[in-house]
Amino acid sequence: MGFLTYGSSVMKTTTRAAWIVLSLVVITLLPAQAKDEVRMSYPSKVEASKGKEREKLFTPWMTTEALRTQVDEKRGKGEQIVFFEYSGNQARAIFVNKLKLTGPYSRWIMSTEQAMEEKLNSEIKGGLQPAFIVRNTSGGYTMLFVSPGDLENVRKELKELGIGEPKLKK
Repeated sequence: MGFLTYGSSVMKTTTRAAWIVLSLVVITLLPAQAKDEVRMSYPSKVEASKGKEREKLFTPWMTTEALRTQVDEKRGKGEQIVFFEYSGNQARAIFVNKLKLTGPYSRWIMSTEQAMEEKLNSEIKGGLQPAFIVRNTSGGYTMLFVSPGDLENVRKELKELGIGEPKLKK
């Protein structure tokens, strides 16, 4: 009987130790998955001092569908969208003709911070980098993603417009 008590005690200690080790392994793996995720610390800064210059370059406000059509038309003429804003159902953009993107790009508007960060991580996993992420007055976010090979040139154009790069953290 004494042996069973001793064996039972050893079994309880061994089981407890196994659970502790298993818990530590699970806890160790969870942050490793989270490390792959990126969060935005600060959106791109849009300098007010260059606001008048940007205003002159914007297209008129139009429907989002009309903007899609204009992006295609302008790209066919050698112009590339580098910045855009949305307000309700309307959008406007700034195009430049001295920028030729060699890789893919995507542009998005997201209504919440969570949706923005999900899209941010999705685009990064897909191989694109954020050129800008701006928080709109409505609380939503507009974002432009470009290929890593195009990022430096796009950010140079954005800097001339007074639009900084977003600050990200892992």
